[in-house]
This record gives sequence, C-alpha cells and structure tokens, in this order.
Amino acid sequence: MIKNPNAMFSMGIDQIDLRLFALRTPTAMTVERMAASLIKRGQLTPIIIADDGQYPMLIDGFKRHQAAQSLGLDSLKATCLSADAIQAKAMMYLLNRAGTFSMIQEAMLVRELVDTDGLTQSEAAKLLDHHKSWVSRRLLMIRHLSPEIIEDLKLELIPPGSAPALARLPSCNQSDFSAAIQTHRLSAKQIRHLVDLWCKAGEPETKRFLLKSPQQTLEIIKEESKNTTSLQKTLHNICKLIAVFENQLKARSQALSRQAISELRKSIQQAKLSLICVQQHISKENL
Repeated sequence: MIKNPNAMFSMGIDQIDLRLFALRTPTAMTVERMAASLIKRGQLTPIIIADDGQYPMLIDGFKRHQAAQSLGLDSLKATCLSADAIQAKAMMYLLNRAGTFSMIQEAMLVRELVDTDGLTQSEAAKLLDHHKSWVSRRLLMIRHLSPEIIEDLKLELIPPGSAPALARLPSCNQSDFSAAIQTHRLSAKQIRHLVDLWCKAGEPETKRFLLKSPQQTLEIIKEESKNTTSLQKTLHNICKLIAVFENQLKARSQALSRQAISELRKSIQQAKLSLICVQQHISKENL
C-alpha cells in the first residue's frame, strides 16, 4: 500500500504493478526516444499510480517505465490516485485520450471492461465518457480481428487506422493482409481500398493477385477511375449543351429564320446522339 497519496514520491521500479501494460504496450521506437530524453533531461513528469489498497497499478507513464528499466534505473518519481482496478482502467484512458490512445488500444480497453470485468456496454460508455455506439463499434471491431493482427496493430507494424477495414476480412485471411501491408508499406487509405476490392473479388486467383501486387492493382483502379470521371464530365457538358440549344429554340423561334431553326434542331440532334454514345460507353465500362 502506498503512503501519502496525491504527493510526489520516489518509487522502486520493481514495486510497480504492470497488470495494465498489455493495454498500453509502447513501441520499441517510442521507448528508445524516451530513454534518450531521460538521459538528456532526466524525468520531467512523474508516472501516475492507481492504488486500490493492495496493488500500485501503473496507469500513466508506460514509456517512462520501460525506458527507465532499459537504462537500469532503480526508481521513478510518481504520484498516486485512489482507484480500484476498473476505475484505474478508465483513468488510464481519460488521462491519455487527447491523442496517445490508438483505436486498437481503445478497442482492447472496451473489450477488457465488457468481457473481463462484466460491465454492460452502457456502463463502459459512461465510465469512458462516450456514447454507447462508440463502445459498440470498437467491441464489434476487435471481436472480428485475429490475435496476430491485434498484436501488429499494437506494435504499429501496420497503420493503426486500418483496424476497421481489416475487421471486415475473415480472420483466416488477416495475416496474409498484414504481410502484404508490411511488405508494400501500404497506408490506411490504400488498405481500405484494397479490402474493398478483395471483398468484391470472386475468384481466388484475383484475391491472390491483389495481395501479391497491391500497388499495381491500386494504380490500375486509379487510372480507370480517372477515365470514368472524364466520361462523366463529358456527359454532363453534353447535357448542358442540349439544354442551351433547346432554350434558344424555345425563346427565339419567332425571331429565327427557318434555316436557323433547322440548324439549331440539327445541333440538338447531334448533341443527343453524342449523349447516347457516351452513355453506352460508360455502360460498357461498368460491365
């Protein structure tokens, strides 16, 4: 049990309870940066401990703890808050939700509160200061992710923002996607597009090609999208031209000569024929 709660004190590294470490595992790179900072500037901010009367649980300062351990330090400056295990998990999130909690860490925390601690989704939402739908989305996502993908997301081997897209895949295919993502250094946006294409692909050969050559596939799709956009613009311009001709014919029919009216009608007919040709081309492209 820690004495003098709320006051800053020195705490031995081996005395700190790391039961929440799995929910906030720092990457090797961030630990290295923190170690460099400790060497250069010392410990600027105390770690925060949640004390339930039995266990001094670390809830803020996981990078500092790991960096200090890697440097062989014996103790860290700390402050203490009174909280049980469930409250400690919520405080860990509320202290860091401004930017350092990734989506996969949020999902892991929600799953811990609901599946391990037995809270309802509404109770978890209230505890974390969110709407129930926020909790529900993260719970649904993590329940569809394989353990391997969760680990890769935690270590930021794949973009953290790609978790919702990867959750759409069968768990047996997620490791193949992770390998492709890391090999080709795909962004979260590229991953979303690739998952969309994979889900729409019917043939196994097509799905294998998507994972083998994702960059090439995405470039092909990008070019086809440009062509389709160009055709849609042409279609729009032709429609505008027909409207102009028809308005002129309606507004000036009394003042125009027969020859001018004939020429205007001929232009309208040609524009409509062009419109039909472009529409047919777009239909063929979409087949």
